[in-house]
Amino acid sequence: MKPNATKTAKDCSLLQKASALLDHREANTSIPSGMMRIRKAVVENRCNRPVWLYGYQDGVPTHLKIPAKVTEEFTEERGFLIWREQRITVSYGSFFDGELRPTNLDAAVIELNADYEGWVVPKSHVSFLGQLGYSNLNLELAFWLDKINGTLAVETPANPACFSRAKTAFNVSECSFPDGSGQVLLRTWGELCMPVCPHTGEATEVPCNTSCFEVPGTPIKYPEYISHRSLAFKQGRWVPSPATVDKFVREDGQQWSATFECWDFQTGPVGFPICDGYDPKNWPDEVGVWQVVTCPDGEIDPPPVPYRQTASKPCENLTETCSEDITWAMTVGIYTEPEWYPGLTPTSSKDEFQLYLSEVLGSCPPPCQPGPYFEPVDGGVGRVCRGLTPTDNSNSYFTVRVANSTDQCKALCVDYPGCKGIEFALSGRCEIWLREGGIEASNVGAAFECWRYVNDEAELNVTTTLAPNELMYFEGFDGVTQDRVCRGANSNDNSASYYSLYWASTLEGCKSLCVDVTGCKGVEYAASIGRCEVWTRPEGIQAVRELENNECWIYAPPGTGVGTIDAW
Repeated sequence: MKPNATKTAKDCSLLQKASALLDHREANTSIPSGMMRIRKAVVENRCNRPVWLYGYQDGVPTHLKIPAKVTEEFTEERGFLIWREQRITVSYGSFFDGELRPTNLDAAVIELNADYEGWVVPKSHVSFLGQLGYSNLNLELAFWLDKINGTLAVETPANPACFSRAKTAFNVSECSFPDGSGQVLLRTWGELCMPVCPHTGEATEVPCNTSCFEVPGTPIKYPEYISHRSLAFKQGRWVPSPATVDKFVREDGQQWSATFECWDFQTGPVGFPICDGYDPKNWPDEVGVWQVVTCPDGEIDPPPVPYRQTASKPCENLTETCSEDITWAMTVGIYTEPEWYPGLTPTSSKDEFQLYLSEVLGSCPPPCQPGPYFEPVDGGVGRVCRGLTPTDNSNSYFTVRVANSTDQCKALCVDYPGCKGIEFALSGRCEIWLREGGIEASNVGAAFECWRYVNDEAELNVTTTLAPNELMYFEGFDGVTQDRVCRGANSNDNSASYYSLYWASTLEGCKSLCVDVTGCKGVEYAASIGRCEVWTRPEGIQAVRELENNECWIYAPPGTGVGTIDAW
């Protein structure tokens, strides 16, 4: 630009941008070592009721009511700090006029592990706090480098503890844990699931020395649930945190977690992002948006199932006396005193001997009736499932789900058409095996179990196959099916009432379910997890939304006036 030349609007704009960039750089250089600047905090209340956020307004402790479905933004200029006393505290109730924060019995808490006294804060690790009860007030926390749904502030795939987005997916209705480690308490605002200390049998806030486990290797169900329902977002999917199984040791050697699930006496490493040992050095000097979401979607990838106990039948729990009587009768008595066992011979089965002993001596229960059951493969515990040989392992043999226990994984198998057995890992990974020949071998695998599902009553062919002409009746919205999810009247219209949720190992199986459902309008299918939505919305699928690794198909058989088939 020549001297004294008139500045144009474009010149002024460039000068303003340059000045802002310099201010930004100067601001960053003023940040002390080990600290970072947070430009904005966003709290989005997705709950159907108000929540209260406890913080400081211009240095005075108070709380802020956030109505249902309302999002609040906070900056240094606004004067409200969303953190207080090393925590972010959110509740369904208003306590102490905000001057004091509610206890863990009445609030959902994010532990900051450092004093956050302004908008330049320590580069600490943070964690959810679940060891003192949980409600249906779930939280999601994310740190964005630039904007929400933009670039995450921290993520190192090679380091499992290095992530910057996590959430909880608790449900009080699942508080009935098999070992009695949870108790529902009624609070003024609703229900709370409270942990029960194993060695006292009481549900209190008093520290419990055995809150994680009593026997190493066997986590108590309450903290195990808290861990598995505290999820980290890694490489595009939600991953459950591993539970503590020994003193300061977590499942399958995974030394990370998004939550405190039990007391410090036993719990393994917690907090995120921990990217270099125990020092979160990888925090950037500036975070664009610190995001908190109340009542997030609750989806777990794959989705969870409630606890279902598969209690053993009396016929399976034989007493020592019964077992001894059966063994003696089959190996000695039938030969030395055959008249004692009318109708039996040396070739009679164990069940036949057990039935006779139950009727005559009463020392045994009747034998189990024929039906589906699980049998351990090569001992079961410490084994991973394989196909024809110990090295035969293909991803095509199984589909993967998340389960909180072996029993829960088995329950998933029972409900899954064509299931041949399960491989369960202490980390919560549940492989549902569908290989045509079943599980024929196993291999060594610490912290794994392999169980074969024996179901003589199953149909010989459980796969539903559509006729070629029926396959033609499915088409894409505007001709496109890939990387799309189905929607109602517009791209944001998505209600659980529009569809029924099923699981299918193939897209063809999902479509088959649609054909069999009266009023089906189409399907949404996610092959990676087998999720199959069969849409029955009366108005049909009228819109779609882009989402990777999903497919949306409209069902348009002849005579419905839907799609292009009637125009042929």
